[in-house]
Amino acid sequence: MGLNALRHPAMVPVLLTGGILLTLPVALDSIEIGIAIAGALVLVIMIEGLGLERTSVVMMVLAFGLAPADDLGVSFLSVSDVLFFLAIVLALPRLLRTPLEFPATFIVAALVFSAICLLSSVVENKGEVYYYTARVIFTFVVLPMMVVWWSPRGRVLVWMLVAYAAGTSISVVYGIPSIGAYRNYGLTQHPNVLGYTAMLTVALVPFLFVALSRKWRFWICGAALGGAGIGIITSGSRAALVVAIVLLLLVPAVERSIPLALTVAIVGVAAIGFIAQRATPTEGQDALSRLLGAGDVSASDRARTEGVERTWTIALEHPWLGQGFQLTDFLGHNVYIQVAAAVGFFGLAAFIVILISMVTPVFATGNIHSRLVYPAIAVIGAGPVSPQLTDRYLGLLLGIALVGVNAVRAQRQADAEVPEPMPLRRLNR
Repeated sequence: MGLNALRHPAMVPVLLTGGILLTLPVALDSIEIGIAIAGALVLVIMIEGLGLERTSVVMMVLAFGLAPADDLGVSFLSVSDVLFFLAIVLALPRLLRTPLEFPATFIVAALVFSAICLLSSVVENKGEVYYYTARVIFTFVVLPMMVVWWSPRGRVLVWMLVAYAAGTSISVVYGIPSIGAYRNYGLTQHPNVLGYTAMLTVALVPFLFVALSRKWRFWICGAALGGAGIGIITSGSRAALVVAIVLLLLVPAVERSIPLALTVAIVGVAAIGFIAQRATPTEGQDALSRLLGAGDVSASDRARTEGVERTWTIALEHPWLGQGFQLTDFLGHNVYIQVAAAVGFFGLAAFIVILISMVTPVFATGNIHSRLVYPAIAVIGAGPVSPQLTDRYLGLLLGIALVGVNAVRAQRQADAEVPEPMPLRRLNR
């Protein structure tokens, strides 16, 4: 009798109302606690109405949508992180039955890189080094593996990437009114991060253009490119602008499409001219102007040059294990030199193999999932001019690249298992 009463549909709103009343005094004392309680109650309602698996999908889509907003959170933990781990926990009944498959090169390189990172941290034995080492390993190894484990596919995969593009556009629009005569921060902690997330959004468009239906293809991809373009220009990030241009030139070459190449050239020239001359509210601080030498680029170039020289010196002085990942001495504005200085040149080699293992099927254009590797290509291309080594907006899309690698590999294995037809032989007369 008691159990039947608990299963009655009316019990859910009753229990939620009771929970609100019981926690109301605590919530009134702290906005953060109030938000957490409200979120927990909403989660209970969603699980009751949608079930665990569908709620997990909603959480994952929201996690990707909020990934570009890296300023929404407390310390290193963002709202996107919370939603991502909720999605993982809710999907555990399925995930515990899901076999894990990764490219052998990725597994070997990830193990070597992680081992060298940990050994370097132990040798340095500093709290700061342990902290940043854990974040780097999480971004480039753990988070991508968890995305693959969750195994997004079909419409869910498309929704996740559309959400990321929409989150970038929202971040861009949010920051435009407060630009003034400087650069657009959006919902990030630095203008370069806004440019980086916008650059990664550009890298998602080739897949979305093929995956979306004709009804939505041009609208969604056009909005994604428009929002990302404005974000790159107003962020003032020269690296993001250059890598985005290279991506737009690379895609037609990989796809071997002359019409696409001509379209990219015409639209690209028109978009850059319009945005740079009319839509940018900055005064010489937009990405195109800074690329041409305006704004504060002289001071920025000097800081970058000094950072690269200082970090390269550390790498040469400690070529075997480096000096561990740390923030103060490793703002070299070059990912590869920073990794070499942190974990030595063997660690750098393993790091490069990790990245290369995420882009191997780029020329397998017969499989739609090969286009998922463009974000990893963007990360590789931005490495020489960017210090970005930790954040979920990187790790999530590197995981998507691994999803593409696995999908292409699975198709190749399936094709290889199909027996070839026996040749016809003429009967002997």
